Amino acid sequence: MQGLTSLPLNQILLATLWAFAVIQIFWSHPILELAGGIALGLYIVLVISKIRRRMQILISCLAATAITLAAIFDGWTALWQGMENSVIFAAFFGTVVLLRATADQRPEISRARQFVERLGAQERDSGLMAGSQFLGSVLNVGVMSIFAPIVGRDTSSDIRKLAAEACQRGMCLCCLWSPFWIAMALCYEHLPTVMLWQIMTLGLVFVLVGFVTAHFLYTRSVGLAGLMRAVAALIPVLPPVAAAAFVVLLLNSTTSLSTLQCLVTGIPVLCLFGLAAQGLSHLKIAVQQSGNGIGAVHSEVVLLTAAILLGKTLTLAISETGFNQAVAALGLPDWGVITAVIATITVLAFAGVHQIVTATLVLVLFGSIDTGVSHLIIMEAALIGWAFSSMTGLSAVSVAVASNMFNVSLEGLAYGPNLRFVAVFGVIAVIGLTALNRLLI
Repeated sequence: MQGLTSLPLNQILLATLWAFAVIQIFWSHPILELAGGIALGLYIVLVISKIRRRMQILISCLAATAITLAAIFDGWTALWQGMENSVIFAAFFGTVVLLRATADQRPEISRARQFVERLGAQERDSGLMAGSQFLGSVLNVGVMSIFAPIVGRDTSSDIRKLAAEACQRGMCLCCLWSPFWIAMALCYEHLPTVMLWQIMTLGLVFVLVGFVTAHFLYTRSVGLAGLMRAVAALIPVLPPVAAAAFVVLLLNSTTSLSTLQCLVTGIPVLCLFGLAAQGLSHLKIAVQQSGNGIGAVHSEVVLLTAAILLGKTLTLAISETGFNQAVAALGLPDWGVITAVIATITVLAFAGVHQIVTATLVLVLFGSIDTGVSHLIIMEAALIGWAFSSMTGLSAVSVAVASNMFNVSLEGLAYGPNLRFVAVFGVIAVIGLTALNRLLI
């Protein structure tokens, strides 16, 4: 097993941040919060040069905007609070890394992969979409590395492109309900009063609607029997995924812990029990993979920290300038607010604006005023916008990974047939969320 002393300093710091966050869940103290904020700042300084150029530019723009707003509106206290509050996200990413490493050791993943390989050509796209939905809820973009080899890099470009698009649809829809996605973590930073079981239930309903929509748009030739075979191929992964979601929901409903705190405290225990049941060798491998994986999430940690800092100062700026009241005075109808949330995140992604920027903007703006729209509906609208931008955004990590794994054009994948799904499902989502909001309000 790799020793702690052989790990790079940035990995040791991130592991330390994970420990800080866990300790603060049970014992909150100003000195611990200060130490955590300082450790996070040092970590950012150490890893910023290791992040790819495009992401560096995005992070720099977010940080510069946050600092500028802090200078204009005397928001230095809010800026530092954002730094301290971001420590929990280091633990979030550490938990996700451990979850991925655990999944790699579980036999259910390989069994599901074998079942998908046996599907017929017409059923494969349905199977890939279903598979990327189930596994993507935990593995995120890592699901591409499981299914891309099934298709093969030597097959025709048309088949590879169709497969990549199917995986994109299935995986990106995971953010509508999965608490293991950065999208959900960001939403709970700004809309903490929404109950986790509510957003997960609503998200799963819209996932089902999305699957039906995609079936009629792309795989209509696959009959019910073929569709059932495709879904049945994923049965092996249902128990572990359901167990992970159940643990988080149980903690969230029976304790005062926030959603992120439930993830950070509950999932590692579940992973360690699952690995220990397989034997000490699997536990050692997963711990070693987690140590290596911690060093691969620095861009996500720094990007989300920059977004949190922007959110803190943006909240102050919007309040000080009265912009939120000006928007409230427009008296947008509920369907207009829902459309604005989804469209802002989606349309700007076409131009390469990262969804973490636009999602922060709409969550801060519409979450701080009385729009006549439930926070549950606003959160789901933001998650739908995030899903769309993840499918079609030039700066989206999922598009870049799918392009690389399936060896297809990035632009062709972003601006391809999935745009039709975004348009149709977007209209359905606005209608459905509007109707639900009128029942809730």
